[in-house]
Amino acid sequence: MKKVALFAGLIALGAVPVVAQSTINFNAKGLIVISDADLAASALVDGKLLTDNTAKDQLTSIKFPIERGKGIGSALISNSVFGNSKTIAVPVNGGLAYVLENKLRPADGVTQYKDAAAEFPAGEKLYVVDIMNLAAPKAKFGFSVGKNPTSIDINKNELIISTRDAGKELVFIEAAPDGKPARFLNLPAALDTTSKITDLTWHPSGDFIAFTLDNSNEVGIYKVIREAGKLKNVELLGKPIKVGADPSMGKFSTDGKHYFVLDSKAKQGGASEPGEIHVVDFSMDGSAEHKVVSKAAVGVNTGSFATSPDGSLLVAVNAGKSGSPWSEAGAGTGASLTLYKVGADGALAKVADYPFEGIYPRGVVFDKDGSNLAVSVFEYLEFGAGTGGVEFYSVTKGDTPALKKQGAKVSVGKGAHTVRIVP
Repeated sequence: MKKVALFAGLIALGAVPVVAQSTINFNAKGLIVISDADLAASALVDGKLLTDNTAKDQLTSIKFPIERGKGIGSALISNSVFGNSKTIAVPVNGGLAYVLENKLRPADGVTQYKDAAAEFPAGEKLYVVDIMNLAAPKAKFGFSVGKNPTSIDINKNELIISTRDAGKELVFIEAAPDGKPARFLNLPAALDTTSKITDLTWHPSGDFIAFTLDNSNEVGIYKVIREAGKLKNVELLGKPIKVGADPSMGKFSTDGKHYFVLDSKAKQGGASEPGEIHVVDFSMDGSAEHKVVSKAAVGVNTGSFATSPDGSLLVAVNAGKSGSPWSEAGAGTGASLTLYKVGADGALAKVADYPFEGIYPRGVVFDKDGSNLAVSVFEYLEFGAGTGGVEFYSVTKGDTPALKKQGAKVSVGKGAHTVRIVP
């Protein structure tokens, strides 16, 4: 009895550490993750799908704080990793998730493609998912937005979507509270038909939309024309400018003054050299040319990046050679996170690289106050059924920022690739 009393007293005095109820810290209502089960990560390298027929594409919702056996739900939703980390959109207030079906599941019996990204069957639908109850997401409905949709972004209840369908390259949807289109417009892209939009980003003001072009390797920006507060049209602002060798996803700085553009130097999974993040300053009034003002090196096969809510930090997710066929030396290893400080001029100053365990980490997002980080993992070096996952990191802020891996992860459907926060 004396020993028990002494131990209890030591705990009360703080001499003995108390185990936290939750081993995952993430300051948000929830996370939404989508998983593409139609291929192994190594298919991005050698075209061999290695499809697990028991696994299905799905959306997983995670409710915080996490309790064991509670708060994680899933719904079967067709989706694809073949997008620039812009295949799902979640409004700030949650409630709904919009998922692009940019590629379809291959026909039964198809086991290999020479070029998986080019040969996968094209999708055309946007699916709406009810995530009001994060523990039990429900697929509501889907509708066509155009063949081979490539990117989606959201501003309040306004969706902007790019597709490769002639005449439907730029789709605007004003969503009703139930997710159905209250207004559906096909906007004039006003671009050379030899290049297609592969990525779109709303400006924080809602007055501009930035875009990335594939064949010309350029980025540009539209000015949004409104009438009585409603989007009426878009107008190309200045001329698009060349950025790197193979630009993909972009994101505005928190203050909207700078635009970060990822150049991985090659198609997904196919890079052999480090990529770059370019910092672009757009001339918002059209009085000058847009320009690349700086750039910073990232890792190999960088899939995406995220900026902290206060705009001071940026984290890039590098798959490295982790997605190589398992018969190759080093397969399943070599992924990393790279942490940067963001200057007032948008310039990136590298802080450190952090080795990452897992195959083809792809999506990344900060929580609502920038204290923690979530990273999606396509799969692990595990034989058998296998799963995807979400790994978590704690963020040290200030003059000497740092990342520290948390002790637990969340297992989700195999092929996890894009993650969004529900603040």
